[in-house]
Amino acid sequence: MQKKMTSLRTSKGGFWLSTLLPATAAALFFYRHPWLFLLLLVAVVPAADALIGQDMGGRNQRASQAPIGPVVPVTYICVWGIAVPVAIERAMSARPLEFAGLVIASGVVSAFAMAHIHEVMHRGGRVSRLISDVALAVAGYPHYRVVHQLHHGHVGDPRYGSTAHVGVSVWRHVGRSFFSALRSAIAYELGQARSWRESRLPQIVLVSVAVVALFAWSGGWHGTVFYIGQGIVSVFVVETVGYLQHYGLFGSPDELENQVAWDVNFWLSNRLLVNNGLHTHHHLEQTRTYDRLVHAGRALPGGYLHMFGLALIPPLWFSAMNHRLPNAND
Repeated sequence: MQKKMTSLRTSKGGFWLSTLLPATAAALFFYRHPWLFLLLLVAVVPAADALIGQDMGGRNQRASQAPIGPVVPVTYICVWGIAVPVAIERAMSARPLEFAGLVIASGVVSAFAMAHIHEVMHRGGRVSRLISDVALAVAGYPHYRVVHQLHHGHVGDPRYGSTAHVGVSVWRHVGRSFFSALRSAIAYELGQARSWRESRLPQIVLVSVAVVALFAWSGGWHGTVFYIGQGIVSVFVVETVGYLQHYGLFGSPDELENQVAWDVNFWLSNRLLVNNGLHTHHHLEQTRTYDRLVHAGRALPGGYLHMFGLALIPPLWFSAMNHRLPNAND
């Protein structure tokens, strides 16, 4: 068993495991068990992540010489594109408890999709942009492309989202981060373009309206409420992940000595989120594809779901993280 775990932790493969999330969700939505999906996510996945342990295949080693390409993120998006309509169809006749489960579970799967959309978004080409723009709107974060561009250009600045000052809880951070980033994105687009039509804002608005109309057409008021609810859940999870990745790391990259993000070194976390946990390297070389990223920064003490749970209980989060900050001993 120990040899198998060691072999797994040194493997650079396994990214296809991520597609099991939307596939499992679609199946459990179809059979009206959304809460079972959430139970698997909060109990089985963290246990497996801890059991497999840290990813030993990337630290101080060269990235894989055989790039996988965008096939895994695109496949996830396609399977997710099946899970969401299944959830809507079931939501139309669901009782309140099941409806709530469908909304929350779909929002979580959409948040996981954001890691895959993020990868497609960073690739060039008109088709990639179209896929990512529609997918971002479905996930409830239609302006994320502009927000993320500004985040890369101003990492460490809370005005552009993600970064939280020391002692700020995730509950205070999420809304502040989302609306600060939204204001910055609008100001940037209006400042860059000579007219409203030349900015990306009209396209974002049109895609968003089209997606909302599609949800309303397919599910009536149930579909509209479903879309709003799952979008709120998705945004909350995405902003919380940003909180995990950048907590306490405010200042310019030079001031931070390139400690611009917290990495996640756990094997399963990175397979389910296509190496989103190797966040420092992504910031330092954002054109690198997910399958060629390596560990480049200081790591969080647990996997994504472990740290997500800690963040929801601020005293536990502060106890685990504040002493790890670069200036903690100053």
